[in-house]
Amino acid sequence: MTTLEIKDLGVHLGSREVLRNLTLTIPSGSFAALLGPSGCGKTTLLRTIAGLVRPSSGAIRFGKQLVSVSSLVLPPHKRNIGYLPQEGGLFPHLSVGENVGFALSKHVSDVDRSLVIEEMLELVGLSGYAARKPHQLSGGQQTRVALARALAIRPAIVLLDEPFSNLDHALRADVSVEVVSLLKKSKTTSLMVTHDREDALVSADLIALMRDGQVVQSGTPEDVYMDPASADIAESTGDILELPARRLMKNRAKLLSPLHLLSGKTSGELEAGSILIRPEEIRVHQKKAGLPKAKITQINYYGHDALLELALPGYSKEIKVRVTGPLQFEVGKTVALEHVGPIRWVSKKPTGE
Repeated sequence: MTTLEIKDLGVHLGSREVLRNLTLTIPSGSFAALLGPSGCGKTTLLRTIAGLVRPSSGAIRFGKQLVSVSSLVLPPHKRNIGYLPQEGGLFPHLSVGENVGFALSKHVSDVDRSLVIEEMLELVGLSGYAARKPHQLSGGQQTRVALARALAIRPAIVLLDEPFSNLDHALRADVSVEVVSLLKKSKTTSLMVTHDREDALVSADLIALMRDGQVVQSGTPEDVYMDPASADIAESTGDILELPARRLMKNRAKLLSPLHLLSGKTSGELEAGSILIRPEEIRVHQKKAGLPKAKITQINYYGHDALLELALPGYSKEIKVRVTGPLQFEVGKTVALEHVGPIRWVSKKPTGE
């Protein structure tokens, strides 16, 4: 098992700065997901770790081994990397067994090569498929063969570049669970680039959120979901509401917002800012005194849950609330809203910032 450590990494492609001062540590044996919008530098980071892109600054270590620094850039074939590209990258003219054994050293004997191929195919649940050609396999099976090939060299680290993007939704969910389970079983340090936030939340031990060539937040799925650094970052992992708010400076638990009513006698200076709320952190009541009232304007029903859109008097934007269980609401009905989640306060930026 190998720890992946990246420190102050910078990459220029021509005159464009793609990565800047990027720092990230993935503990040995962990499965990490790299999440961010298109163009933020995710694939460039993956290619730089693999040795396919030369960095302009910073360092990359695989455990104690320094593989990239300004005076040293270890070539890809000496990094012991397993790479799983978007389309699997299988050679169509080679059999499944030949694809799995392709990266093995020419110095490996035929007997040892056959044993490794058999072991890898058994690991990914494809024993007996060695003689087949890629076109005889389903999309999910092709992805598992590509994983077997990546693991055949006993890599220090496996890199996955949106490996499930070419699969349909139902198959993608099943195959991603299988692949992640296999990687965790093999205790191989892994980093996956993905656009699918649900896939990242379900699969990863650690999520790194990228923006504009930097990792802006990293942590466990629960940490990055429950404690996002900003509204923009929060959207990487799920729906978020940002509501204008004020709070008492001397008692910051007391809030005034479209969902919070200051009760009782209050005095003192108020601080302006906003609060971040997940749609599932709002309870909808048919009737309840002392809570703000809202009218349901739209219901988006998904079966396992529903997303209500509601209009609050005096507030120009729609409030979105996620509810589960039997749907007991209808459009046009007035209900009471109660915020039951944590207070995520965002201070108002000074003018001109």
